[in-house]
Amino acid sequence: MLSLLIFFSLPAPISAENYDQLGKQIQELNLVLDQLITEKDTLGNQLKILDTKIAQTNLEIVQTDQNIKTLNEDIKNIDIKIAELNLSLDELSRAYLVDSRQKYKLQSKTPLYSIFSSSSFNQFFEIIKYISIVQKNNRESFINTEAQRNALSLQKQIKSQKQAELENMETQLSKQQSNLLEQKTFRSNLLLVTKNNEQYYQKLKDAAQEELNSLFEATFAYKRNVKKGDLIGLMGNTGYSFGDHLHFGLYNLWESDLNDWLYTNDIGPTEYLSLHPWPMNGINSITRLCDESIRDNNCITQLRGATKYSYYYSDHFHHGLDIVSTDIRVFAIEDGVAYTFKNSKSSLGNHVKIFHADGKMSLYLHLQ
Repeated sequence: MLSLLIFFSLPAPISAENYDQLGKQIQELNLVLDQLITEKDTLGNQLKILDTKIAQTNLEIVQTDQNIKTLNEDIKNIDIKIAELNLSLDELSRAYLVDSRQKYKLQSKTPLYSIFSSSSFNQFFEIIKYISIVQKNNRESFINTEAQRNALSLQKQIKSQKQAELENMETQLSKQQSNLLEQKTFRSNLLLVTKNNEQYYQKLKDAAQEELNSLFEATFAYKRNVKKGDLIGLMGNTGYSFGDHLHFGLYNLWESDLNDWLYTNDIGPTEYLSLHPWPMNGINSITRLCDESIRDNNCITQLRGATKYSYYYSDHFHHGLDIVSTDIRVFAIEDGVAYTFKNSKSSLGNHVKIFHADGKMSLYLHLQ
């Protein structure tokens, strides 16, 4: 499998002949991923998963890039056809105009009574025959002109469709490149944080699971009405992730739907917090990220999303903001009904859920 990954991680430029083969290689890597996911969660296995994802994303980027090149070539050829059709349409339009003028002139010069003034019937019939030919040419010019217009309209339609496909492909390529960077960053962080040590990886993973379990094991204690800025709890001693900290989350959830709450259904809290007080003093934006060399300042230890530490969570996603402050007091960010939950086994699970009048629910986790 290792040699397979090395081969796939170095994709060569593809041609039309081996384009299908590229798709097969991506499918084969999917099978490798399916197998790896069923195996024991070890540091070594996680690195294999990341290596496989990186190789797969590299191939997808090559595939998408090839599609972009093909679409650009198609659009270029369509532009040539459109230019040729425009030229041909101009020529046909001019010919149709000339025929129409000639037809008009002949008809105006050859009235019906001209048969009586003709020197002979033969001369009259020759004129009629010529008019008939001009009319026929005029009709053919009209038909050809309309056919060219339809062909031109069709090519413009095809070009518009191709341009829409191209735009989608370019968006897809951008996402794939972002995924690749994220996967490589994940791998780098995994080695950095664990120091490539299996035992330490298991310790960090267990700590993350304990943190989540303590939340689910907490039981309801009481509820009360609170005002914006009311004290609702204490964070504890200053610490970093997997140490003492406030975990703040935001959800779209009404009080009546409390039992439907899922930890993973959070939403980004940044915009909402910009319109409300933050839950702890000394922190007022996500730009206040912790400097790992300083342990006693007011800052955010972990942002929401794919972070340096999120690989230890089951879905590899951190659902909220982790905050530390020298002022350990935690405040309600807005008026609402506060539900307090306590875990007799661990303070990690002590938390408050506040339901606000606008349908938002704010979560304050890891309280004393």
